[in-house]
Amino acid sequence: MDDFIKREIEKRLKRQMNELERHIFSAMWSEHCGYLHSKNELKKFNRIGALFPDENAGGVKIGNWGVFFKTESHNHPCAVEPYQGAATGIGGIIRDILALNARPIALLNSLKFSFSQKHLIEGVTRGISDYGNSCGIADVGGEVIFDDNYCDLPLVNVMALGIAPINEVKLSAAKEDCAIVLLGSPTGLDGVGGAAFASKELNSNKSEEKIHVQIGDPFVKKKLIEATLEILKLDDVVACQDCGAAGLLSSTTEMAYKGKCSLELDLDKLHLAVNNMSAAQILLSETQERMVFALKKSAIEKVFKIAKKFELEISEIGKTFKGGDYIIKKGGKILSKTPLDVICNPYVYNLCPKKPKQVFNKEYNNEMDIVEAVNKVVSNPEFASKRWFFEQWDYAVGGRTFIPPQKAGAAALKLFENDCFIGVCMDSKPRFCALNPYLGAKSTFLEGYRNLISSGFEPLGLTNCLNFANPQKDDVGADFIEAVDGLADISKEFSIPVVSGNVSFYNETGDSKIYPTVTIGMVGSCKSEKELIEAVFSGGESVFLLGAKITPDSFVGGSLYQKILFNFLGGRVDVSNYDFEIKLKNAIFELRKKELLQGAIDVSKGGVLGALLCVLFNSDIGFCGSLLGDGKYTNSQKLKMLFGEIEGRYIFSTKDYEGAKQYLEKNKIPFMHLGECVGDKIKFDGFEFELSELKNKYFNSISDVLDRV
Repeated sequence: MDDFIKREIEKRLKRQMNELERHIFSAMWSEHCGYLHSKNELKKFNRIGALFPDENAGGVKIGNWGVFFKTESHNHPCAVEPYQGAATGIGGIIRDILALNARPIALLNSLKFSFSQKHLIEGVTRGISDYGNSCGIADVGGEVIFDDNYCDLPLVNVMALGIAPINEVKLSAAKEDCAIVLLGSPTGLDGVGGAAFASKELNSNKSEEKIHVQIGDPFVKKKLIEATLEILKLDDVVACQDCGAAGLLSSTTEMAYKGKCSLELDLDKLHLAVNNMSAAQILLSETQERMVFALKKSAIEKVFKIAKKFELEISEIGKTFKGGDYIIKKGGKILSKTPLDVICNPYVYNLCPKKPKQVFNKEYNNEMDIVEAVNKVVSNPEFASKRWFFEQWDYAVGGRTFIPPQKAGAAALKLFENDCFIGVCMDSKPRFCALNPYLGAKSTFLEGYRNLISSGFEPLGLTNCLNFANPQKDDVGADFIEAVDGLADISKEFSIPVVSGNVSFYNETGDSKIYPTVTIGMVGSCKSEKELIEAVFSGGESVFLLGAKITPDSFVGGSLYQKILFNFLGGRVDVSNYDFEIKLKNAIFELRKKELLQGAIDVSKGGVLGALLCVLFNSDIGFCGSLLGDGKYTNSQKLKMLFGEIEGRYIFSTKDYEGAKQYLEKNKIPFMHLGECVGDKIKFDGFEFELSELKNKYFNSISDVLDRV
């Protein structure tokens, strides 16, 4: 705790802190808990239409049901202990959903690695697999990006989605005259100081940081989920919070502060895993698989009975009453009596950085042969199939997953309770954000938006995870403000609310720092199975490009082909406008309604050729046509046309060439006829490739590279 913050706290308290209070404020006034450098900026986000955006997780309304979702980062823990870091990241985001009385039904992941660190890739993947699979929640999608920028600094962003009848949602505000009950694993020493650990740059000696990493138990989590959902059905249960960052301290202070009441904890009443724990250790422990409830005394016996049924330990640890203080007792003595408005309202900084000029390497060879370029892109792990990952995760458990991973732009989940479907996806474009954080954030939003549209879903809401380096450095602070502005502006323009989110700062070590990385999770809905669209084409279907046409100006900075082929980051970032995107969305939905569209995919990573190859590989079908038209172009121009990542484009297939063409012409929607799905070769503009050879590289490149590392 620096001197300025110490003086500010004691000024508000009008006295000096004691030793326990130093620990309390070190956690609650940390970046991780207090959002010191981001809170003012996050106020810019559009919340109109969001359900309970100030709770543990926000949501959107579908019929009488609330669909709640949130992202969380576990970057620091995964850097030092990848297996437990990933597992407890999943565990924490599940509890955020659970605290609302929402049943968690799906998980997604956005992962960033350097291939030089095989142990991180394998550890994180195994942690997600062992935890998610064991607690019975489907892991339905996400993304994986490989870039040396994330060497020593992996990003592990996780997302959970759950459902609850809106009239049965439980909030986190306690009331006066409640008992405070702790349910779940005995409190131990694991994760002590985790919130402060996540609020600083990583130590180069990561073995010293392992004490701050929590340890998960998915089998206890499964019991905790079922017990919590049963408890929250009781009318006399007033509020619920999960024990996440800063453990019991943050959950109970927030519960009392929101409820405008005092809360007293007797630390001698907790069930503990370790004897002789200090008051600070008990409060700051981040032992996993714990939930806190505020309930009327009439419900205590019922809640204890449910805990016994699920073989979970439980303790009545405190009470609420009139006032506004947070009181800690141990050994029959009051160790601290602190105003909640001081604990829960940390000092917040106004970011006013001066952004220094960012310089990127601009030396590259633009004369690579197109055949070599195609093989390089298809073989690159960032472009290739992520089958190596998702085959380790159970995406079918729960019986709601309707479309498996990589068969559509977004996962499709059946909401049986409302007889409709939920679409969900998770995306980021870090190289775009590195070049232009404002436009990069907008482009990331549109990537999620088009993934939902191409799968047949109307976008309803989004969550975000904002990953940055040290915000106190001018360039990082400026990037953060620009990214928030971009995301805020475009969410307002499209009237799609930001329902929840997370900020992860200090993702740097020594001279290394991550790209400004905006990760977005987006949720949509559609009414029936007939409206769903898969990224699958069939033999005999015609293929159209919908939207911005292929031209020699198709280059966009930050594209995958720029990185793969030229090891180059530079150029401009463009985004399409609202009117154009809405026009394309309406066309996709109308074509589907008229049965003039069979399969679709949005154009993003790898450009037009990349999108076409992905869907051909998933469909196991060849192609014959033209992507370049009749013009005379240089080799460099052809590469830009094939791989440039211009915004505002979809590729779709149809069984009715004339019908689709007439509809597009009549409605003045820009399009190009690209060719036909046929045979077992991929032919375009004088180039020919064996489908089986490219497909083998696409599906096996990740395992091949990992075997060589």
